[in-house]
Amino acid sequence: MEIRPEDLAKILAYVTVIIIGIIYLFPIFWAFLSAFKYEADIFNPAALIPTRLTLQNFFEPYFKPIFLQWIGNSFIVSAGATIIVILISVPAGHVLARARSKSYRLLSHILIFAYLFPSTFLIVGFTRLLGTLGLLNSYLGVILAYVAFNAPYVIYLVYSYMFAIPVELEEALLVDGYTKFDILKKLVFPLSFPVIVTGVLWTFMQSWNEVLYALVILNSPELMTAPIGMATLQPGESITPWGTLWAFSLVYSIPPLIVFYLLQQYYITGLMRGAIKAA
Repeated sequence: MEIRPEDLAKILAYVTVIIIGIIYLFPIFWAFLSAFKYEADIFNPAALIPTRLTLQNFFEPYFKPIFLQWIGNSFIVSAGATIIVILISVPAGHVLARARSKSYRLLSHILIFAYLFPSTFLIVGFTRLLGTLGLLNSYLGVILAYVAFNAPYVIYLVYSYMFAIPVELEEALLVDGYTKFDILKKLVFPLSFPVIVTGVLWTFMQSWNEVLYALVILNSPELMTAPIGMATLQPGESITPWGTLWAFSLVYSIPPLIVFYLLQQYYITGLMRGAIKAA
């Protein structure tokens, strides 16, 4: 039986997708099962598919209170950064999109170049600046760091999205006596809901999972975010509670998964419309 080149290409594409899917999903599968394994079975190759499961890892008494505090810290800095980024990005993206000057258009593209610099390259200067301002080891210091690294992308996303909103609507409101602030509140923000959701999810998830800046800026155990706090969970000199770490990691991943599931429709819409090429 002769196989057509088109069919062979489809087969290769499906095989490639399956292989990539296995590579990406296996660590998640292994981490999920490890949260329910006994400590002795976690690194036992014979127990890759466990025959016994336990919920004990989720109820370690000496970790539970501080872990909940770390989750609270993560939520504070992530939510704070997200709110500030959105409040900055929507007006800034709107202004850049409506500006007639070519210099403003150039500025909108320069924003993306901020991501050409790795975070490790900027960390020394950024932490020195926070130290000068007295913001090291504080929620505000971490929040400002997250705002600095997420705002450029969200501003550019909003800037691109604004071209989907007819300028005539804004001009009509101006003729009716509305102010710029009224236009933002009654027109731009409501019509930009999909891209705002995209910016919220992007900023929140980036802040929720960030490690480097939280590690450098925060040094008090009571202020640590969950990713940093979990790295310190070593009750003995050479004993690491892997089962508890996997259990806490699983719990820590649930909030962003729920948020993403509830808002994924708007997230995809915002990304698609934000991909419009700015004229």
